[in-house]
Order: sequence, then C-alpha cells, then structure tokens
Amino acid sequence: MNLTSEELDRTVISTRVIDAATDTVFDAYASPEKLVRWWGPSGFTLTTEHMDLREGGSWKFVFHGPDGRDYKNHLEFKTLERPRKFVVDHRTGPHYLGTVTFEDLGGQTRVTMYWTFYDANFLLKQRRAVEEGNEGNFDRLAEVVAGKR
Repeated sequence: MNLTSEELDRTVISTRVIDAATDTVFDAYASPEKLVRWWGPSGFTLTTEHMDLREGGSWKFVFHGPDGRDYKNHLEFKTLERPRKFVVDHRTGPHYLGTVTFEDLGGQTRVTMYWTFYDANFLLKQRRAVEEGNEGNFDRLAEVVAGKR
C-alpha cells in the first residue's frame, strides 16, 4: 500500500502471519458470529446491530466496556475484494480509514492492518494503545481460526 509521508504520520500499521488459509482468515473478519469472539479491546464484548458486507454497505456494532459503558461504532465498507482486501471508513470517533490486506502464504495468511486517522493529535496520544489493541486482536483472531475460541 502506498502512503504519503503525511499519511504515514497518521497511520498505525500492524501485521501478523496467521496459521490458517486466506479464505478462513477473511471469513473471521466478515462473519458477525466470528467477529464477536475476537474483535475489540481486551475485556470488551461486542454486539452487532447490523452488517451489510458489500461495497457501500455498513457495519453497526456496540462495544460493551468492562466499566458498563456502551460504545457505538459505525463503519462503511468502501472496498471489498474477497479474500484479499477491504477498506472501511470508521465514522464514529476516532474517525479513521482502515485497510486490511490478506496475503496467501500457502496455508498461512499475512494480515496487515493500516489505520489512517484523520486527527493526527489523536494518534500522537493513542498510538501505543492502538498498536497494543491490534496485537490483542491478532492473538484472539489466531485462536478463533484455530478453533480454540
């Protein structure tokens, strides 16, 4: 993915090789039943209100925090190239453009997430939390595709 230097300053890039076929890994991102088992900050649960997985479609969901608070989220699917890539516009705070790519490694999949935030100041303050959150998501994703979660 080609990013300008200005975009790079506002982007978190996280990558992991997952021990599963590309179709399987993509499906874990595309299935509300699987997303609920791995997506989101550690300690949070997720409820999908609506998912229309197509270009122009949207995903509305709520994170339920360990503090009892609910955090509504709304994503719009901008690009969907099954099973290689999707791009989402995260419309609720923090606002970012998210790109996830899936590279077939012959039985394994390299997943790379690019979160390009519109507010550079947000990322200055939250980069470490975003990076740690992505690593936790990768850990749980690997468990889901291995049938352990």
